[in-house]
Amino acid sequence: MTDYRLSGPAEAKIKEILAESEREFGTQARERYAALMIRAIEDIAENHDRMGVEHHRGLDDRLGTYHLRYSRKRVLNPPGRVKDPRHLLVFRMAEDGIVDILGVLHDSMLPKRAIRKILSQTGP
Repeated sequence: MTDYRLSGPAEAKIKEILAESEREFGTQARERYAALMIRAIEDIAENHDRMGVEHHRGLDDRLGTYHLRYSRKRVLNPPGRVKDPRHLLVFRMAEDGIVDILGVLHDSMLPKRAIRKILSQTGP
């Protein structure tokens, strides 16, 4: 398994998403979403070309997005499956072979614009 790193903005966004999930849907929903996010990050680290990865070569040759829904069936019970995940992980393969998780997008966002914003926050 390849290692991964969370950028500061990605870590902050994940915490925000999980806090909102708990406020809106309760502690168990937060635990389910946290488990799904961890599974998705591990899935990307294991294989950054897996089904569901979309590469954004026009922005950066090593840049990709991965919707959490592709990891739904890989989360164990408990905590259980998230019915309708709405986020994508933005990641880049670093020169040292580690997967950098740069940010998290809601799937209703315009991806290229949001990815550019994430890249401006995390640097080249």
